[in-house]
Amino acid sequence: MARATTIFIFLCMGVIAASVSAIMMFQFARPAGEAFTLGLALLCTMIVVHLVFTRQRDRSDVSARVAELEERVLEVDQDVGNLEGRLTGMETNLPRRTREEIDPLFAEVEVLGSLIKQMAEAMAGMEDRIDEQDQRLVAPPQPRERLGHYEEAPRALGYSGVDRTFEQAPEAPRAEPAPAAPRRAAPPPPAAGPRDAQPDLALRRTIQEALDNNRVDLFLQPLVTLPQRQVRDYEALTRIRDQNEVYLEPVDFIDEAARAGMMPAIDNLMLFRAIQVLRRLSNRNRRSGLFVNLSSQTLVDEKFFPGFLDFLRANQGFSDQLTFEFTQRDVSEMGALEHESLAALSELGFRFSIDRVTNLRLDFKSLSDRGFRYVKLHASRLIGSERMPDSHIHPADLGDLLRRFAMELIVDHIETEAQVLEVLDLDARIGQGYLFSPPRPVRPEVLQGRPPKAMRRAAE
Repeated sequence: MARATTIFIFLCMGVIAASVSAIMMFQFARPAGEAFTLGLALLCTMIVVHLVFTRQRDRSDVSARVAELEERVLEVDQDVGNLEGRLTGMETNLPRRTREEIDPLFAEVEVLGSLIKQMAEAMAGMEDRIDEQDQRLVAPPQPRERLGHYEEAPRALGYSGVDRTFEQAPEAPRAEPAPAAPRRAAPPPPAAGPRDAQPDLALRRTIQEALDNNRVDLFLQPLVTLPQRQVRDYEALTRIRDQNEVYLEPVDFIDEAARAGMMPAIDNLMLFRAIQVLRRLSNRNRRSGLFVNLSSQTLVDEKFFPGFLDFLRANQGFSDQLTFEFTQRDVSEMGALEHESLAALSELGFRFSIDRVTNLRLDFKSLSDRGFRYVKLHASRLIGSERMPDSHIHPADLGDLLRRFAMELIVDHIETEAQVLEVLDLDARIGQGYLFSPPRPVRPEVLQGRPPKAMRRAAE
């Protein structure tokens, strides 16, 4: 449109110039050259005037648009300033409002947890009285059937419960050779270190008999997310039974088993059973992982570790679900052979965890480079009720520090709702303890079969 207008104007200028030349020639009888020159000069004058006015108009348009753009930029600056003020207000007020809304909920959860615990204690007392009455009514006293299922935790605490995979169907009562004796108390700690103490031959014989007679059982305790309390993973715990069917916990036998060199055989059996549990979880479309305690003796056992590694290589599909756990003492005493074994496990994709942490003087970067992804800390040590040796990091800052090295903090031995609230204030995301669920045995049907022959020969 603008081009057509310009062409029309130039045509009009040409017509005017030609008309002036004609008038000069015919009206005023001027020579043709003079008339033509006058018409051409008039045409050039009109063109110059037109260009001057056109450029002035264009400059006015550009100035108007620049002024309008400046106004728009000023409005945008004002909007950005208002948005920054609102974001600053949200960052300041949101944590306070969130805490004001969540604190009453936590208080209600604590009250509800106390009520549920009282109800559970009352039910346990009632069950004990019923068992005593049944035993009085039956002529030959029958022992209680060994626990064989994995119970569900109270849902009112926000805990979604444990996989029903490990729940045992009711069976007909079986006669036992003798009633279960009372649980044996843990022996008092010796004056010297546990690895330098005198051997307990009776306990060593009990451990060997449990291995020979398949009386080594697998217990599971859930690790839950905080504050949702949903089951995230499980920790596999070892229990052995003596000749009287009395359970011995690791604190009772682990040191003696380490002194006797029996830990590779125990780790062999526990690994095989852990893989069975993971297979059952996978069949139920559950992606929960399993933490398995491993002794440093296993890593340097020339007869056992090759078969151990071959078995893991054959089950490498569970590498993202299986985490091997070592104590801080074992990690601090690891040498070149242990580090080579850890590197072999890490190459297969398996991850590691460190527990029984008594001080925080750890090289977290080195641990992360070697494949450690979790650090377990006792709840009382984290919240300060149990003193820890001085270190370069405060327990309250441990969670943030670990996440910088792609590691996660797990708080174990959580026993009360008050501890949960304090742990949440310290930004811990995973918890474990009797408050959520005690360790419970896996039913025998899940743990059928025996380890491969190569692993059995190596462990013998």
